[in-house]
Amino acid sequence: MLANDPYIAALWRLGHFEQALDLAAERAAAPEIRAELLIDRFFWQGEDHDAAQSAVDALDPASTAGRYLAARHAYSRLLFQHEVRPDDQAVVQVGYEAAAADPQLAGWGEFHLGVFSDNVLEDPVAAKTHYDRAAKDDDPLLQSYVVRHLSVHEPERALDHLRHSLYLRATLGYRPQTAAAMVALADALPEGDERQHLRAAALVTAQELQLSWLLGALTQA
Repeated sequence: MLANDPYIAALWRLGHFEQALDLAAERAAAPEIRAELLIDRFFWQGEDHDAAQSAVDALDPASTAGRYLAARHAYSRLLFQHEVRPDDQAVVQVGYEAAAADPQLAGWGEFHLGVFSDNVLEDPVAAKTHYDRAAKDDDPLLQSYVVRHLSVHEPERALDHLRHSLYLRATLGYRPQTAAAMVALADALPEGDERQHLRAAALVTAQELQLSWLLGALTQA
């Protein structure tokens, strides 16, 4: 997350993207903050793909932040198969490699390279290497993402990783991410009370915040 305004960051964590965008405009926040908010809103709610792309296009394409955010939005298109562009994979590769080479974004860059390797390139060996590098970063939000994805590569520790991810996200107050972690853990559990409670709690958040892809995952099962 690029926002350093505590009030914008708080709304962001709660999944109130529209209110965070309004406050960012009121406070004349940096264009990178607006772009990242719009990218996150599209990822979680499926809203305003074009607005997010316009915000990305307005950034300096030579900057690390510009390339990183362009990569994140392009990855969402690939993941959701939404208006995929011929150069999306190249944009993702270049942007995430630029982030991985930047001291401030290195952990996130490595993590995203891992997800890209897993979900698009279908190269689990490369993915695991990137996750292991990202795991060296002590950012707790990043760690919640890393252990979530390591659960696939380390099945003997899957439940421990998934619970760790959930606890970190809940402690940090990220509501959309916490709901997603609940669903991931529930899907790894056998039928029973814990599984049902996790899915029910996640559904409350997904409905309240209109988390489109998470609602889809909850209603399909």
